[in-house]
Amino acid sequence: MIRSDLPFVSLAELPGGPEPLVLCATARLATGLRRAHGELQAARGAVTWQALQSSTPAMWLDHLSSSALLRGEIQPASVPGTFLSRAQERSLWEQAIARDTGAVAELFDREGMALAAMEAASLQRAWRIEVPEPLHTEEYRAFLRWRDAVAEACQAGSWRTADEVMAWRIECIARGIGGLPARLGIAGFIAPDPLVSRLLVVLEARGVELFRLDFGRGETMLAAGAELPDAEAECIAAANWARDRLARDASSRVRIAVADLPARRRLLESALENSLHPDAVGVGWAALERDFAFAAGSPLAAEPLVDVALRLLQLLVHSQRVAQTEFGALLCGPGWSADVDEADARASIEAVLRELLPPETSLERLVRAVLRQADALQASRLAADLGALLEAARRAPRRQLPSAWAAVFAALLDALGWPGQRTLLATERAAVDELREALGGLLALDGILGRVDGGEALRQLQRQCRDQAFAAARQTPARVEICSLADALAGPVDGLWVMGLNEGAWPPAPRPNPLLPAELQRRAGIAAARADSLAVEAQSLQALWCESAGEVVFSWAQREGERPLRASPLLAEIPRREWPSLPVMPFSPEPLERLDDAKAPPVGADERIRGGTALLAAQAVCPAWAFYQYRLGAAVLPAPTFGLDARARGSLLHAALEEFWRGRSLADLTRMDEVTRGAEIRRVVAHALAEFDRDAVEPLPPRLRQLEGERLQALLAVWLEVEAQRAPFRVVGCEERHALDIEGLPVRVTIDRIDELEDGRLVVIDYKSGRKVSADSWAEQRISEPQLPIYAALAFPGRAVAAVALARVTRDEPGFLGVAESDGLLPDVKALDAQRKRYAEDEFPDWQTLRRLWAERITDLAREVRDGIAAVVFDDEKNIQYCDVRPLLRVAERRQQFDETGEP
Repeated sequence: MIRSDLPFVSLAELPGGPEPLVLCATARLATGLRRAHGELQAARGAVTWQALQSSTPAMWLDHLSSSALLRGEIQPASVPGTFLSRAQERSLWEQAIARDTGAVAELFDREGMALAAMEAASLQRAWRIEVPEPLHTEEYRAFLRWRDAVAEACQAGSWRTADEVMAWRIECIARGIGGLPARLGIAGFIAPDPLVSRLLVVLEARGVELFRLDFGRGETMLAAGAELPDAEAECIAAANWARDRLARDASSRVRIAVADLPARRRLLESALENSLHPDAVGVGWAALERDFAFAAGSPLAAEPLVDVALRLLQLLVHSQRVAQTEFGALLCGPGWSADVDEADARASIEAVLRELLPPETSLERLVRAVLRQADALQASRLAADLGALLEAARRAPRRQLPSAWAAVFAALLDALGWPGQRTLLATERAAVDELREALGGLLALDGILGRVDGGEALRQLQRQCRDQAFAAARQTPARVEICSLADALAGPVDGLWVMGLNEGAWPPAPRPNPLLPAELQRRAGIAAARADSLAVEAQSLQALWCESAGEVVFSWAQREGERPLRASPLLAEIPRREWPSLPVMPFSPEPLERLDDAKAPPVGADERIRGGTALLAAQAVCPAWAFYQYRLGAAVLPAPTFGLDARARGSLLHAALEEFWRGRSLADLTRMDEVTRGAEIRRVVAHALAEFDRDAVEPLPPRLRQLEGERLQALLAVWLEVEAQRAPFRVVGCEERHALDIEGLPVRVTIDRIDELEDGRLVVIDYKSGRKVSADSWAEQRISEPQLPIYAALAFPGRAVAAVALARVTRDEPGFLGVAESDGLLPDVKALDAQRKRYAEDEFPDWQTLRRLWAERITDLAREVRDGIAAVVFDDEKNIQYCDVRPLLRVAERRQQFDETGEP
C-alpha cells in the first residue's frame, strides 16, 4: 500500500470545496467519494455544500498544468511537445510492429502485441529496469526494435507519451508552479506506483500536508461466506440478495463485484432481470430504466446499431471478399435502409441468395443477385441503397487520411439509412451519437498514421469502439451496481457481494509482462509479477471491502462443469452461511388439461398448399412432417456451397437429357454413329450449361465449366448405352407439367419423361442422379416414394401405362428400377408377375389392380392432409433422417418417454 505511514482522516471530517484535495486510484472511486461526501452533508441537515474535490492523479495534474499555463507560470515554449493520447500511442506501436514484421504482420495479433509493448515500455521507464545482454531473448530484441522505432517517430513529430507527460508535470510542481492545495489525501492506492510515489514526495517537499482518507463506515463488518453449486447459482443468489435488501430499504445502495465479469455478465444480467424486474418481459419494457447497472458499461462495438454500422462499413472496404453469412445477417437485421417496410422482402431475398451464391463472394455479385429479386419482392429501397454502396466502393480512393475516411464512412451510413426507420430508444440514440463521435476521433490519427487504406481506417474505428465503454446516461442512479473486482473499491455502500472468489481467481495469478524477463520484474517490485505481493494486496482489498460496506458477502462456486473447485485460501477464516440459490416462487396447483396435438385444422378453402408429391411423401412417412413443412412453411434454409451442389448438378443433367430426347425416338439414337453421338452429346451439354449461366447471377468459372461439361458428357455417353438396349419407343414428353386434383388437394407435378411404345402404351420415367434409389414403398400401404405411382395412376386416366421406372443415371451402376405390365419393356425392369416377393398376388393380382390401389392409397394420403392428420408417427427413425423439420418432431423427447414408460 502506498505511503502506509501517513495519518488517517475520515471522510466525515472533510469540509468539501477546493481544500483539501483527494487523489483516488480510479475515477470511479473519485465519483463515489463525492457522492458519499454529499450524502454525509445531507444527513447532517445541510441544504447546500461544496462538493468534495476528488480526482485521479493524471486528471489533477492535467488541470494543474493547464492552469499554470494560463497564469504564465509555465511558458508555452517550455512545453515539451504534443501530448499523445493512449489511442495515438498505441497506433504508433502498432505501426512499428507492422513495419518490423513485414509481410507476416497479418499473422500476429498486432493490437495485443502493441498493448504488451506499451506496458513493457512503461514498466521499464517507471521501474528503471535494465536488461543485461545475456537475458536478451528474441522477443526482447524485437521489443527493443519497436521501442526504438516509436522513440524515433516521437522525436520526429515532437510527441510525448502519457508517462512522459505525467513525469514532466510532476517536475513542473518540483520547479515551483502554484495552485497546490495545503492538504492532500490519497485513497484506494493499494499497488505500488513509482509515478504516484514520486508525486507525493514532490508535494511533501513543496509543503503540502498529506494524509490517507478513511472512507469506511466507522467499523469493520464481519463478512459472510457463501458456497454455491456453480456460477449460475452464484448469480441467482446475489440477485436475490440484492432484491431482498432493496425490499427492506428502498434507499439502499448495493454493489456486486465479479471476479470474471465478462464471462458471467449475461448470467448475472439475466438473474437480476428475473429478481428485480420479473414482469418486464417483451420489447414493450425495453425502455424501462433498470434498478441495476454495470459500472463499466459495455463495449460500444457490442451495441446492436453500432455493430450494424461497422458491418456495413466492412462491405465498403472489403468489397471483394464478402461472407454471405455476414451479408445475410445484415439483410435479416434492423438498423439500415427500409428495415421496417421491407423486412419480409429482405428475409426472402436472403433465403434466395443462399442458393444462388457461394459462401464467399464479392459485393458486386451480391448486389447483382439482390437486384434480380428486388422488383418481384418489392424491395426498391434496398436495391437503391445497395446500389449506392456498390458505387461508393468503386469510387473510394485507395489511400487517404483517417479523417477523410471518417467523412466517407459517415456519408455512407447516412446514404444507407442508418440507423433505420424505427424510433430509437434513448440508449440507442446515445450509442449512435457515440459512434459519430468515434468517427470524429479518427482525426487525431492523421498525424500518426498518415494516408491509409480503408481497411486500416476501419480497423482503427473498430478498435476504438471495442475499447470505448458505453453506458447510456440514467435519469436516476442505479440502486444496484455491478463491477469488476478492480472497481469494487468505489466508495461506501450499504451492501457488497463479491463473487467468483475461487482458488486461482483470488488472489489473482501473477501476470508478468511477456516482453521483459519475469525475474527482473519481480526484483523491481512490480506487484503483478509477484504472487506474494498480489496476495498481500488481495488481503488489503478484502479489509477495505469489509470497512466500506454495511454487509459483505464473499461467494465461490463448488464446480465448473464437471471440474470441482475450491474456495480461495484467503477466505478460510470467513464464516459460511447458507444462501438459497433459487428464488422461492409461490405455487398454486392448477388442474391439468390434456391437449392432443395430433390433429391440425383441416385445409381451408383459401389455404394454399405447396409441396406437390413431396407433401404426400412426407405425409406417408410422418404426418407431422408434412404439416410442419408444407402447411406451416417451416424449413431449413439452404447452406451456400462453393461451385455446384448436388441439386444444381441434377438440374444440369435433366436439362441435357431433355435437350437430347425432345422429339426423338430410339431409332434416332441407334442411327447415330459414335462420332455423331459424341457431337450431339457435346451440343446438349453446352446447351444445358448455357441455360444454367443464363439463369445464374454470373457464369460458371471457365475451369469449373470445363470440368462439369466433361463430367456430363461422360455420364450421358454411359447412359445412352443403357437406353440403346430398350425396345422401340419415341419420346412424347419431357419435363411435362400436370396439375392434378387429388381429393380436393391441388398437386402440381413435373414428369421428367414420357415415352410411347409402338403399341401406343406409355412408359413414365423419373431421372435419379444419386446412387441411393428405391421403389420398395410402392407395394406398401403408405407410399413414401409416390412420384411415379401418382403419374401412373392419376396423371394419365385415359391412357394405357405399360411401365414406370426410376432411371438411375450414374457412371458406375446405371440402369432402370421399377415395375412393368410385361417383360422386355425396359432393361432390368421385370413384369409385375415376376416381382411377387414384393407385390403379393393376392393383393396385386394384375396390372390394373396395381394402378387402382396406387390411386386409392395416394388418395388416402391426400385425404389425411386435407383433414389435418398431423401425428408424430413413423415406422423407422431412419426414414426421417433427412427431415428438414426434425427438431419440431421432438424425437429425443419421444425416445425418452418410451425409455421411461418401457413402451417400444
